[in-house]
Amino acid sequence: MEASRNLKVNLKLEGQTCIACKTELKLADDASICTACEANHHARCWNSYGGCATKGCVNAPLRRMDAPVYATPAAPPPLPPGMVHCRSCRNVIRDFDPMCPYCRVITSPDGIYHGPKTNAPGAVQSMVFGIIGLLICGVVFGPLAIARSSSAKREIAMNPMYGGGGYATAGLVLGILDLVAFVILMMIRMGNT
Repeated sequence: MEASRNLKVNLKLEGQTCIACKTELKLADDASICTACEANHHARCWNSYGGCATKGCVNAPLRRMDAPVYATPAAPPPLPPGMVHCRSCRNVIRDFDPMCPYCRVITSPDGIYHGPKTNAPGAVQSMVFGIIGLLICGVVFGPLAIARSSSAKREIAMNPMYGGGGYATAGLVLGILDLVAFVILMMIRMGNT
């Protein structure tokens, strides 16, 4: 069903008022009559209004929901000299920090940690246990060297501030040598008996 009847203003409609613009309809003007409430409109008024201008009419255009107007946020205050935002967590950090103290992300442009490193816990210890195992009781100190080496390598992989990978590798190799030397020594002793 059409929302309006479109016609030329005839003698019956001439002089009646357009409900939208409140002016008279003139003979031979294009008119639109609402099929729901029979209100008279100029055709141009019906089109510009988007439907019937009578409040509550079923052919009245739906009320537009304008987007809410939000105030633009104020610009953040400038950062002090030597301070920047972390590219990951957006906290303020020192420009020369090699790693964000909040989210632990590396801040260098190439993504490689260039700051100071300390030996990982157990890295030097694994090497010492490996050396001791070569001298005395390799069956005890060999597994200790291997365990400390594995722990140190995990720490190095998780935290770029840790170094000592060479010590951990040396401890691993020495721990394996301790066990091999112990097995060889046991085989020699068993062969002599």
